[in-house]
Amino acid sequence: MTDDEFKLFRDLIHKECGIFLHDGKKDFLRARVEKRLNALDMKSFFQYYRHINDNNRDELCIFIDSVTIHETSFFRNTPQFQMFREKVLPEITERKRKLRDYSLNIWSAGCATGEEPYSIAIDVSETVPDASLWNIKIIASDISLRCLDSASKGVYPRDKLKDVPEKYIAKCFRQVGEYYEVKDSIKKLVVFDYHNIMHENGLANMDAIFFRNVMIYFDIEEQKKIIARLLRALNPEGYLFLGHAETLQGISNGDLRFLYWNKGTAYQKVNKHE
Repeated sequence: MTDDEFKLFRDLIHKECGIFLHDGKKDFLRARVEKRLNALDMKSFFQYYRHINDNNRDELCIFIDSVTIHETSFFRNTPQFQMFREKVLPEITERKRKLRDYSLNIWSAGCATGEEPYSIAIDVSETVPDASLWNIKIIASDISLRCLDSASKGVYPRDKLKDVPEKYIAKCFRQVGEYYEVKDSIKKLVVFDYHNIMHENGLANMDAIFFRNVMIYFDIEEQKKIIARLLRALNPEGYLFLGHAETLQGISNGDLRFLYWNKGTAYQKVNKHE
């Protein structure tokens, strides 16, 4: 892959999904493109580039899927989930009960293969004492159709459950041979949907948004646009969870305040009507 070919694919990826690959990712990108060349029996990088630019949306989706990162796990970043479970959920539900509003809307943006939204659903079902009386909706979105298909099945090998407490495994999963499937009582709380985070998806009135370990793949200008979209979807006093290595320094203009609780971190949207 020449430098010019690398730039063609890099710019295409940036245009389609906002992810910017720096020069150090050339070998990574070459390997991913070569895999598609072999699958399609094509001979050159430029031939493949023309192929996916010739209104071939299906192959473009496959290509974008192949160059995006889908690393995830159940209850990833334990202090953050403890914060969500012990501080955030009680505060949100207490506030909404006073308003006689029994809806709970949470968005897992960049959900990959589903471990994060199912972790959220487990915590909600186990933490909110009258959860059965609430209208709970956990929206789980991703740009990868392959990941969404896997996530919707909710079937995982035992080693994927290493960070799930045993009491949750017994209560929220059923063993199917060598695998474990999320029970329907948890699955019904989660709605999986395709979404490119570069674009609006119409979501609103979110009480919490998980956008973790995704922002680092975007340049600063795209980060600003994405955070602005998330803010529009988030309720006043709603919570935004980012990855532990991600920050809004230089991005947020005072609409969010940083919170630190027992080693867990989050941002809360300022209620400007207080």
